[in-house]
Amino acid sequence: MAEQCVVLADSPSALIKLCGISVLERLLRTLQRCGFKQAIVLSSTPEPIAQELAGPSWARAELNVTVRVRPAGPVMMEDIVDLWPDGVELLLILPANLVLDPRLLRMLVSYDQPAALVDSAVPARHHSLVAPAPATKRGKVCGPMLLQRDCDRSRTGPLEVALRIGLEDQTFVAVDVATEPLYYAPLSRKLRAYWFPAPSPDCAKLAKRVLLDSAQKGTLDIPANIHGPIETFLVSHLCESSVTPNQLTILTNVVAWSATILLATGRLGWGLALAVIVGVLDGFDGKQARVKVETTKRGKLEHWFDAFFEISWWVALAYYFYESRQVPGAFRYLALLLFAEGLDGILKSGVRFAIGKSIEELGVLERLVHLIGGRRNVFVWMLTVGFLLGAPAKTFILMTWLEVVTVTLHLPRAISVFYGAYKGSQIRGTTPRTFGAE
Repeated sequence: MAEQCVVLADSPSALIKLCGISVLERLLRTLQRCGFKQAIVLSSTPEPIAQELAGPSWARAELNVTVRVRPAGPVMMEDIVDLWPDGVELLLILPANLVLDPRLLRMLVSYDQPAALVDSAVPARHHSLVAPAPATKRGKVCGPMLLQRDCDRSRTGPLEVALRIGLEDQTFVAVDVATEPLYYAPLSRKLRAYWFPAPSPDCAKLAKRVLLDSAQKGTLDIPANIHGPIETFLVSHLCESSVTPNQLTILTNVVAWSATILLATGRLGWGLALAVIVGVLDGFDGKQARVKVETTKRGKLEHWFDAFFEISWWVALAYYFYESRQVPGAFRYLALLLFAEGLDGILKSGVRFAIGKSIEELGVLERLVHLIGGRRNVFVWMLTVGFLLGAPAKTFILMTWLEVVTVTLHLPRAISVFYGAYKGSQIRGTTPRTFGAE
């Protein structure tokens, strides 16, 4: 697997802005998230490139970047050979004026021989975006390629010509974007891997739409289907700013815990209004991080913060309904609600661990349950309607039983998945994985 890379960056194409950052910055952030520690930036316009790289960027702070100078004109194979790091067998070459799905980069670097990324079936709506890319019999040439020391150090002439010849005589493996699986587990949806050269002004809006769409998660409940377009609209403007995902997470939690205080003190109208707002805010940080390639391992902690303030809402409501004597058994309902939510969470996590998919994707019933079943957004909407109808206490009881029904409907499917995974491991002669195993 390639561990070293050369980024071909020339001004102005590498410095075109998209969603608030240059395409060069975006590519370097992507490299870091694909496990690269070092990158050589080769440029015939070193001054503007060095100026761009000199700016602070916490999102690629772990990537060591070195700028090397080359003569003006097309990139030559000799330019690559001259800076080939000692002891490196495979070298990844990337044009900086390229926007690339991380999945494609990981797919390419998994090869152990000369290879180049091509696309034999560009979607119709992307034709204008990829029009500048050269076409071959194998499809559109995306730009990234993998060179091997023994095979490619003897090549001479323009790099683009060497790539075309390599694809034609099949000394380069054509890694086809069209063969990349559509299902993308982190987003729980089918999503074609995207790539396109730095967009022209005429294509900038389309390029931005592609990135925003690539940040949208699948398997949404009814409220989230309404929140999604609102989030996307706001993030389309927010991504042009310097606001970070962490700042958005902090804002969401401040609003969420404010809602907890209001609910506990009986100001249900204001508390539920903030809870509805949190439903929209909660998607901001993740979308902003994905659009601007600012995802981090620490970002996963945000899900724990969500769980804490969600539980605090139900505790606050139970406290208020008990103290106001509207629901004398409020804490019993709370215990039942939290038990059912906890069990449902275990079942969902177990299914994803066993088969790599969410339980909502496994059948029509599960998709229906996900749309209207027990979830935070659904509960907030139920409580809001109940409040407007003058029956918030009865709605609290109703949402508890909805969560019980939800976990009851999930249980048979989860057991079936666990049993299938166990039988499959027995057939393969392996030990079933346990939760938390590496």
